[in-house]
Amino acid sequence: MLYPQKNSAKRNNSIIKNSFLILLVIAIILIIINHFTTPGIKWAGCFNAGMLYIWITIVYSLNRNINTSRHLFIQLIALSSLFIYIDIKQGFLGWSINYAIPIVIMIINIAMLILSITSYNYVKYAFYQVLIVIVSLIPLFFIYENMTNNKTLNIIAVGICGLNLLISLIFHFKDLRTELIRKFHI
Repeated sequence: MLYPQKNSAKRNNSIIKNSFLILLVIAIILIIINHFTTPGIKWAGCFNAGMLYIWITIVYSLNRNINTSRHLFIQLIALSSLFIYIDIKQGFLGWSINYAIPIVIMIINIAMLILSITSYNYVKYAFYQVLIVIVSLIPLFFIYENMTNNKTLNIIAVGICGLNLLISLIFHFKDLRTELIRKFHI
């Protein structure tokens, strides 16, 4: 056989539904165990949030027509939300906005920068590039509102975001403008 066999969509949907049910059962079991063993420490929520994140990532990755920039945008939102949730569950020590979110923003922006430089079809990525840049400016809010103790990583994250936008504009201004006009009917 020269070509790999295509998985059936019906089989994939069955796997997705079954895996969700299994994760739901595990989540309920963890909550019960947490309630009876250590009711003062809500560790089950952190594990369940991590399992939900992994499940969303796997389900999204199973999609055959993945737009890489859309996937990066969803990862940015999902990881940031997961880190904030875990930080809140631990009493909000601030590590999520001081370290985790700026690092995620840096990694996603570097990945988008590489993608935009190497892409021959940038129009496909332009809309999510703009969304990633907008969301990546959130550390400016953290700095402005004095929510962060360590401003260095947040400043670096915003700088990489700005560099990402600048290089994308240099290489793909026409494509970016065309896509924004198409999406927002300007």
